[in-house]
Amino acid sequence: MRTTVAILIIAGALPLPAAEPHFGVQGGLSVPVNDLSSNAYIGVQAGAHGRWDFEHGHGLMVRGDMTLYAQNGGTSVTDLAVAADYTYHLERRLNGLYLLAGLSQDSYHTSYSSYSRSDSGLGLDLGAGYDLDHHLGLQARYVTHSYSGLTYSALNLGATYTF
Repeated sequence: MRTTVAILIIAGALPLPAAEPHFGVQGGLSVPVNDLSSNAYIGVQAGAHGRWDFEHGHGLMVRGDMTLYAQNGGTSVTDLAVAADYTYHLERRLNGLYLLAGLSQDSYHTSYSSYSRSDSGLGLDLGAGYDLDHHLGLQARYVTHSYSGLTYSALNLGATYTF
């Protein structure tokens, strides 16, 4: 919880020169890697975001996601995340290719056949995207988190729609 508050405070403290927030939704597939792939198959992800586009290609995307992974041998995994990603459009305009890097607070709930566990913590997000126009975009994001000696990571492939 403290980490989520810290992410929101940092996001709120960034200068917002003439940037108006735009809100939207995103969805896609999440491919588990590392220890997560031992407990889950491909997942479906959905969420919402707020986006601020600053001058010269810089931006900030704050998002919340929920991912439901397909069961793997009777084990099911659900992930809830809140994140803040810095974005940089390489062409210094609001469409085209961009890179992203950020922090996320994830809570994984893993249910095994005889018990369940919940783990949460701060993670790292790295990726790239392509804004087709002001509304529609594509994104590939690698997220990784370490919990109790395990590394839960995923490659998220999806689309964004900003209103």
